[in-house]
Amino acid sequence: MKLSPKAQTALQKVVDQFKSGDLSPIVKIARLRRRDDIPSAKWTFSNQVLAYIQTGTLDCRGYRQWQKAGRHVTKGSRAAYILAPLLVKKEDENGETRQVLVGFRPVAVFAATCTDGDPIPEIDYTPQELPPLHDAATRLGVTVTWQPLPPDRLGDCTVDGSEIRIGTHDTKTFFHELAHAAHARVNGGSLAGGQQAGQETIAEFTAAVLMELYGLGDRSGNTWKYIRSYAKDPLTAIIKAVSTVEQVLALLLQE
Repeated sequence: MKLSPKAQTALQKVVDQFKSGDLSPIVKIARLRRRDDIPSAKWTFSNQVLAYIQTGTLDCRGYRQWQKAGRHVTKGSRAAYILAPLLVKKEDENGETRQVLVGFRPVAVFAATCTDGDPIPEIDYTPQELPPLHDAATRLGVTVTWQPLPPDRLGDCTVDGSEIRIGTHDTKTFFHELAHAAHARVNGGSLAGGQQAGQETIAEFTAAVLMELYGLGDRSGNTWKYIRSYAKDPLTAIIKAVSTVEQVLALLLQE
């Protein structure tokens, strides 16, 4: 399927911006805030990432913390582990006692899905106005969820492209993850695990084209910086990715 003239024009315009060295100011993105009444709100960056990678959620708590919330861990549930500092008291050369970090100990926590009991207050983070191409996600069978994510990401996508999770109401982030999901289908049903340079270039450049196509602002500066973090020569990486970008766009922009 060929791209429409408007889509082809948008693609070419973004390519031309990169060729001319147009690096627009970096735009701040508003991140969805998680509820402050859950324990992970006070955890370190690394522990939030650890919990999320193991469970897919930030609402993880210890056994007794769940009991205090009126819930109990269901039998056979598998724990996730975060790291707590291991401190010991030592005297310094002045005879003063102070705590010294000597290592870390694993602490078991359980995701909300591993518990039963009193209802957990639910917050719907879905934007009031759904972004463009949300219907394309539905057509492709992609489940889209807006939810707080750990500080190391604004969104993610499963390797088979069946589910994307978005931690911001920023439309370009949605486009980026949706492009990953479409790329999985173009790629035969799966992507490589982890953040692969080629895959990230395709997703980010596709998102830039869609932002241009829908008149949602110039974000080429963001795109250039993002791709440069994966490729030493962003322009060459983009040129290599263009043919796949066209296939992804064609899939997303079907009538």
